Amino acid sequence: MTEKRKIAFLIPAHNEGEVLAGCLLSIFSIVPKEDIYVVDDGSTDNTVLVAKRFTDRVLSQPRSGKAHALNSAIKMFKLTEKYDYIMPFDADTKINDSFLSEVMRIFESDNKKEIAAVTGKVEGTMHNWATAYRVWEYEVSQAIHKNAQSVIDAVIVCPGCTTVFRSEVFDKLGYPKGTLTEDMDLTFEMHRRKVGKIVFTQKSSVVTEDPRNISDLGKQINRWYTGFWQCLIKHNIPWGGQTLDLEAALLATEGLFNGILVLIFLFFAPILILKNPKFILVPLAFDLFIFMIPTLIFVYLRVKNLSIFKYIPHFYLLRFMSSIIFLSSFVNIVLGIDLKLSTSWNTKRYNVFQKGKEKLWLNPSLQ
Repeated sequence: MTEKRKIAFLIPAHNEGEVLAGCLLSIFSIVPKEDIYVVDDGSTDNTVLVAKRFTDRVLSQPRSGKAHALNSAIKMFKLTEKYDYIMPFDADTKINDSFLSEVMRIFESDNKKEIAAVTGKVEGTMHNWATAYRVWEYEVSQAIHKNAQSVIDAVIVCPGCTTVFRSEVFDKLGYPKGTLTEDMDLTFEMHRRKVGKIVFTQKSSVVTEDPRNISDLGKQINRWYTGFWQCLIKHNIPWGGQTLDLEAALLATEGLFNGILVLIFLFFAPILILKNPKFILVPLAFDLFIFMIPTLIFVYLRVKNLSIFKYIPHFYLLRFMSSIIFLSSFVNIVLGIDLKLSTSWNTKRYNVFQKGKEKLWLNPSLQ
């Protein structure tokens, strides 16, 4: 039997011709060319041509979705047989040179092989106010939520651009189909099937490209939140009896509470401003000085970019928008009421069928 190689990088790509070269070049700096694989998911641009300039390990298939593409490539290239570890990697992301050193240290210190996956930190690039918001959000959420989730063994999502898995994970599980967030779906399935611990480290990081305008940002947020609610229903949260259930329920409750507060604020703000401005200004001042400014200082100390402070008004706008989208996705997915705020759920790939109080996710083309 041939000895296994250390780690394979697997990049799913659909119309990523503009960014794929930068992604592959960043990976070439840390692993040999023969350990890099690309699966083209029905691209209509030059994705395949770009990929073949860098590696001959390219699988091209008709458009079938990210989950199916990843599963097909893992099987076709026999990655679980050839490698100890597999890292799926997004085509719009670049990996830092030091990423693998800390991840491999964590795995190698796990003598009992209890760790199934190690996920690193996602960093954004500050181009404008929309991407600055993402930079702030990444830093705060990962420093607070992700670190805590790692400690209590309740990591909610292993992002598709920053997670290394033991290859045995894909012998036991494939990427699930039928939700908008296959990465979160897989993470929930790992918890449910008890395949091993998931560890988060801030010492390993990648840099990803984020939406640069409010329209694309809103679509991305809607997709993430829609997928979150889909995963909660699919995996019977919060009734599974795991720490995951408590953490996911707390996040859901916090998000709904924020959404309701924003609705109340938007509805009553004009009246309160006319009657007594203190009812509006005092809570805003409290949030500004107790939460917003301290977290911005924290982020500045990490990214060293003073321009982040000038986007405070924009951040409030985007926080309000994010809260409303979270609430609307709950109403759409959990309550089954289509608010017509987005068409991301009504696509050919994802269809909802209701049967009583049950929701079934069906995707005939991917079965």
